[in-house]
Amino acid sequence: MTTPAPPPPPVPSGAGQTITVNKDNVLEVRKVILLAADEAHQKLRALQPSLVLYAPAGDEISKTSTSVWTANLVGNPDSHFARLLQYVENVFDLGRQLEEAAKQYGYTDDEIAASFNMQQRQM
Repeated sequence: MTTPAPPPPPVPSGAGQTITVNKDNVLEVRKVILLAADEAHQKLRALQPSLVLYAPAGDEISKTSTSVWTANLVGNPDSHFARLLQYVENVFDLGRQLEEAAKQYGYTDDEIAASFNMQQRQM
C-alpha cells in the first residue's frame, strides 16, 4: 500500500510566490532560505522517532495496522516524512541556486560563506 500523491503546488501567481532577488539582497535572501530549511530539517529529524507507532495489543490486526501506518508515516520511500524531507531538500536547492546567483553578481566564495556562518544559525 502506498500513500496517495501529494496535491499540486500552488500556482506561481499566488500570494507569497514571488521573491525579487538582486545584487543588494541575494545574500540575505539566501541566508533566510537556508536558515528556514535548516530549522525545518532539524525539526523533522527530531520528530521522526515519534512517528513510529507501536501496536496497542499483541493481536495480528494491531500489529499489521501499526506496521502499515508507520510505513505510511515514516518508513516507505514515499512516506509523508520522506516527502517532507524532499521538500526541505528542494528549499536547500533554492539556497544553492541563490549562491550561484550571488557568484554571478560578483560575490566571492568567502563573502558568500561569511553571509551564512554558524553564529548566524543560532539567531
